[in-house]
Amino acid sequence: MTPFRRLTAALLASTCLAGAALAQAAPDITEIELGQAGIARYTLTAQVDGPRISFTVPDNAASDVLASLIVYDAAGGVVDLQTDTPGTTERSLRDTALRGGVPTSTADLLEVLRGETVELTTETGVTEGVVMGLGQTEIVREGERIARMTVLLLTGSGVAEIVLSPGTRVSLPAETAQVLADGLEAARTPRDMRRFDLTLTADTPRQVDLSYVTEAAAWKNSWRLLVDEGRLQGWATVENVSGTDWDDVALTLTTGSPVAYRRDLLDPLYIARNGAPDIAPAPIMAEADTGGVGLMSTFSGRALSQGVARRPAPPAPEMEAAPTQAGGILRYTLPQPIDLSDGRTANMLYLDMEVAPEIHALYRPNRSDQVLLAASIFSDQALAPGLISVQDAQGFVGDAPFLGMQAGETRLLPYAAAGGTRVEQDSQTATRILNAVYRNEMLTLALRQTRTTTYVSGTLPDDVDLFVVEHPSGFGRLTDHSGEAVRSQGALRITVPVEDATGTVTLTEEADTQRQVSLSLSELSQLVSQNRSGAMTADPALVEALEKMLEIGTSMEGFRDDQRDARKRYDGLVEEQARLRENLESVRQETLRQRYLDALERTETQIGDVLDQIDAMEAKDKANEQAMRSLLQSL
Repeated sequence: MTPFRRLTAALLASTCLAGAALAQAAPDITEIELGQAGIARYTLTAQVDGPRISFTVPDNAASDVLASLIVYDAAGGVVDLQTDTPGTTERSLRDTALRGGVPTSTADLLEVLRGETVELTTETGVTEGVVMGLGQTEIVREGERIARMTVLLLTGSGVAEIVLSPGTRVSLPAETAQVLADGLEAARTPRDMRRFDLTLTADTPRQVDLSYVTEAAAWKNSWRLLVDEGRLQGWATVENVSGTDWDDVALTLTTGSPVAYRRDLLDPLYIARNGAPDIAPAPIMAEADTGGVGLMSTFSGRALSQGVARRPAPPAPEMEAAPTQAGGILRYTLPQPIDLSDGRTANMLYLDMEVAPEIHALYRPNRSDQVLLAASIFSDQALAPGLISVQDAQGFVGDAPFLGMQAGETRLLPYAAAGGTRVEQDSQTATRILNAVYRNEMLTLALRQTRTTTYVSGTLPDDVDLFVVEHPSGFGRLTDHSGEAVRSQGALRITVPVEDATGTVTLTEEADTQRQVSLSLSELSQLVSQNRSGAMTADPALVEALEKMLEIGTSMEGFRDDQRDARKRYDGLVEEQARLRENLESVRQETLRQRYLDALERTETQIGDVLDQIDAMEAKDKANEQAMRSLLQSL
């Protein structure tokens, strides 16, 4: 006979069946590391005296538990971590008596056991049989009628109706009892929670810690700068939406942006298989014999399997705190444990430190014409980003955006406009030729540009100590400035004291560039003109060389114009001479012939004079070219 597992039910009352084995106490959340990026690390602690630990987490964190669970057990190691595969509990109960749900009363219990073998122990004895049905009867006790439930059992000797008295014990076969216990456990676990069963190697009494990483409501940071008190306070807004209360939990607040993916490791993943190839033999085709001697063709082929495309796998899915920093992440561990019920929000003061803020008038010419009031703070510890509410003795004065800072840095916190204050800006640029090099028919000039910029503020508020200008960088190197200068993002931050409610910032920058110039008269003339006007300066020797080059270039240009004119005159005289000779051959009259001869002689003389002029011009042109080369070689 199948051994019975005894279960005791209270008659005529709503009941809840307990499992046969006493479960270990569920672990408690003892530590939480809560990040601004919406990621949390939960640590659970369990006092155990055996190898098994069971714990529940929100169902949406189940895959994260499978992906990130770490077990700290000094007495041994991990065997496995198990949970129900989604949908399997419902499927396993579908073909059992518990398909309608777990019974909650004695009547419901015996009803679902209809057709099952049970053993009933009542005040009249022990009876074993198959449950056929339920009924009601009345008994008289001490003159009073009492309603009692009855159960009809099919026994080995017939049918018996058993009156169920208080204290009746219902014993079931072990297999049936296990089904009932499984159904009870499935009903006991909330549908939005998931239970995990962890098996360890050790079985001695000890403490075991578990930790896993999952998504959570990000903590939100805000700051209070109390200017008159010289204090900076950090406040953290924390929401407990974990599905369980936080009792006596050690809380650590973290910053940073760790890479974290949503993954699905729990739902069964079915990979589509390719269809089976067609392996049936192909028919053999043969032509009928025609009696001739020829080629008999046979056709055989193989079927090509059309594979089913694979379905891609789904994508893996203090209260002053002591700050520490590692890997670009700040951690603020609160010195006292906290209590926060599920569904509650807390705003906690986690940092309160002394600072010495100074009030600045901040001008950013590349962003706005407005002058801003800004408080400066220095910290010897790293601070997390967050909006800063600035308050003075009179109350709220403005909000300042704050991107966080490293230890030992200073930050300016602009929080309000300095009403009615304007800044006048003046900029002067000068260019100097450092040297000139002639190469490949081009003159390359090394230039140094110097820019001097002055900013003068209007009347500043009385509480402003310093005037700051974030001058756009990019022109060149800083060579001179008033006050203190540091490099900021894309700017030179110049700070000067305020005197007589006014601030003046002056700075000088230099930039070295190159410029290529051809030896055309227009470009040489422009260079000389810029030097004469003072827009560009150079060494006196270089200026003199440029002046001489312009003079020589102008002379060469003039000579070349004269050469063109002389050659035109030469060509005209040669044509005239040819016409006179042609006419002379046809003239017979002596006086007229003499006249042509005289004209020819004058033309010959003129041609000689023009040729002498051309030779002189070419000689002068060569001399100019030589002088130009000498000047260029001297650069």
